[in-house]
Amino acid sequence: MSTLIVESPSTGGPLTWERPLRPALDAVTHRIPRAALVGTAGSGKSTGLHHLHDLLVEDSREVVLAHDAVDALDDVPAEHVLLVDDLHLLSETELTQLGARAEDPSAALIIARRPWPARPAVRAITRRLEQQVPAIVLGHVSRSDVLDHLEALDVTMSDECISHVLRSTCGMSWLVAAAVQHHDQRDCAFDGSHVALDRALSELVAHRLDSLDDALRRAVETVCVSAAGEAYPASDAAAGADDWALQGYAQGLLLRSGDAAPLVRTAVREAMPTRRLIDLYAHHPDALTQREDERALRDPRLAEALIASADRMLADRPDRAAELYDTAAEYGAPPRQLAARRAHAAWATGDLEGATGFVDEGVRSASPDELSPMADVSAAMWSSRGMMAQAHEVYQLVRPSTVSALMNATIAALGVGEQPASVPPDDPELPTAAGVSMRLLRTGLLGTVSPGAPEAALPELVRAAEMYSSAQRTDAVVELPAVITTIVALNLGRLTTAQSVLEDAVERDHGGPWARTRLLLWSAWVAVQRAHPVDAKELLERAMATAPAALSARDAVLLHSVRVAIARRYDDAAGLEAVWREARGSLLRIDVDLYLLHPLAELISAAARVGDATRVAPLLDRAQRIVAGLGDPSTWSAHVHWAGIQQGILLSRPDLLAPHAKALVAAAGRSRVAASMARAGRVWTDVLAGSVDADAVASAAEGLASVGLMWDAARLAGHGATKTDDRKTATQLLACARELHPNDGTRRPAPNAGDDAESAAQSPPEEVLSEREIEVARLVVQGKTYAEIGESIFISPRTAEHHIAHIRRRLGATSRSELLARLRQLFGDGGIGAGYSTEPP
Repeated sequence: MSTLIVESPSTGGPLTWERPLRPALDAVTHRIPRAALVGTAGSGKSTGLHHLHDLLVEDSREVVLAHDAVDALDDVPAEHVLLVDDLHLLSETELTQLGARAEDPSAALIIARRPWPARPAVRAITRRLEQQVPAIVLGHVSRSDVLDHLEALDVTMSDECISHVLRSTCGMSWLVAAAVQHHDQRDCAFDGSHVALDRALSELVAHRLDSLDDALRRAVETVCVSAAGEAYPASDAAAGADDWALQGYAQGLLLRSGDAAPLVRTAVREAMPTRRLIDLYAHHPDALTQREDERALRDPRLAEALIASADRMLADRPDRAAELYDTAAEYGAPPRQLAARRAHAAWATGDLEGATGFVDEGVRSASPDELSPMADVSAAMWSSRGMMAQAHEVYQLVRPSTVSALMNATIAALGVGEQPASVPPDDPELPTAAGVSMRLLRTGLLGTVSPGAPEAALPELVRAAEMYSSAQRTDAVVELPAVITTIVALNLGRLTTAQSVLEDAVERDHGGPWARTRLLLWSAWVAVQRAHPVDAKELLERAMATAPAALSARDAVLLHSVRVAIARRYDDAAGLEAVWREARGSLLRIDVDLYLLHPLAELISAAARVGDATRVAPLLDRAQRIVAGLGDPSTWSAHVHWAGIQQGILLSRPDLLAPHAKALVAAAGRSRVAASMARAGRVWTDVLAGSVDADAVASAAEGLASVGLMWDAARLAGHGATKTDDRKTATQLLACARELHPNDGTRRPAPNAGDDAESAAQSPPEEVLSEREIEVARLVVQGKTYAEIGESIFISPRTAEHHIAHIRRRLGATSRSELLARLRQLFGDGGIGAGYSTEPP
């Protein structure tokens, strides 16, 4: 038999951390003491084991305290108390012998070990001992432990100092013990931040870090540089092991979670070479904006790494990208290099004022080559201020170099009534969702100002809006694709399509955070046009809940236009005048452009009704010059001329109607909207002259309602009723007015709950659904499943499901059978296929 290595420790000295060790102290009083102490390096387990040895000796027990190699365990009788330190370091042979002793309930055994490495034999011995006494786990101490420790040492420490130590060390027992040892009240009297104490402890942390193998050291360094709570990749783990966090914990440098205490973070960062620190920050840029006390680094590599990380995040996490750009600036990145990037990030997060500041700063110092990346933000910024001429000027000075820039330039040029230059970008791009969206938008928008059928442009625009939503872009744009599509749909009298486009855009976060308020405002505008004022008010509330502290001038005009529209339709004269007074100030802050003609028409009518027509006369003149500059395309000019007609009617000035009526008659042959307006204008002129033909008035009013002008249709019928002396005619026209537009501020009462859905099902499919939804709906009627629909029209099953959900809402269907019934009604017999799916749409 080899000799058992035994150490007889000297007794005396206070016990470290007595409260956590209390269960072990109780265990030694048993006839057969058995216990397991588990703790990190420096947690006090060895000190505790020595103290247990002393107590057992004082109790006249036969005690053997073994260290390191113990290959003569068979020589230790069962009744002798065997104490084994560092169980985790024993060989497999030694563990096998010790395991046999642990299995014998009559054999006294107390062991101490670290939580790692935890080989199966080590865990088995620990579990067996736990059957008598729960394992005593050391490594973390509380305030009461510190107070007991100080009392045992006869040392004093202020409450402030104790709080600082526990906070900075997270209660790691070895660090707290070291803090008590190094603490000197004289230092703290002149050092309230405990710099001297923390520096001493940091030296101990650095020394312990130096004792680690390279792989574990790299893992600890990564943790201490990464942002708190970040998940660390396996590639950063020690030697590729899954338990690297437990290794760091066992060494007393990490918490059990794998995170690090604040003092350890600081100490490790200070101990690292600058090159290593820069490399880690490059891979974990989040840490740079969450640090507290970090040495200033001015290495250009760090700034470059931060910029590269921010560039990758700009599309998906613009708020985070903005933080990283700011940090890169702190670390020495040239302001000129960052100006465009910071402007884009600020815009994407909705910080328009911040974007403006970065653009203004960048423009002052930028070279011609550096102006191009800032052009889109600059143009979008001017557009948001209601100054489209300045947005157009940007692209006259900076030639568009990308598909997006070319699209923005097109929007701006048309916005001020000029035909855009056809300038392809320098570098053709591979097709992307965003790029295809921009091309479709440009094609569709140019189609609205070209000769030919104006309806043909709408499908291109709808696809552009949907594609832009799919791209999940937050770029700066002069106007959102969904908003342009909505405006064109309104101009064509397709209110249901306008609503559909906006609902889809809001649901899919079209344009990102900055765009949400504008989309909701336009949704409220469409709700007013559809005679749904309750919905409009709810949408206004939602818009204002998401709006920045100060609305942009463009959004402010739209907000006031919606309020004026609601007041003009459902409030009395005093109510309208009060809302108008609030709105008219916003007109001083914008220039009219093509995309504000709809709200402008509302404001023109309201101004005429409250006797303030002269205030808006220059705006109407400017609107006419814009559409004239584009060749008077009916898609855009019809509503301008209709606003002029309404102004003449409200002012009882038939002479003002004539030029507008003439323009509408000229456009009637190529536009159903202009045709309906022209006919209504003639009838209204007759009514003003006192000639009321009930059938003609009702027919003209219904024509207006069919192109989305329900309020004007109701006014025409109501006006006719007041101009006739025939009671029967008056009654007939009043009933027509009530049917076309309610006056109680609620949705139109219906014969049954499905009135809106029924009226939708009776409308042409292209007015109810978008082009893509019509494709999907026909396949639903044919009995296709989600997967089959996707295969048929090259979309994913999930996208098919998304479209079908929209179709259900449009038609008010609550079940599959009801949806099929409404679709058959919408398409007629020609849309019915054989059989239908067992998978419910």
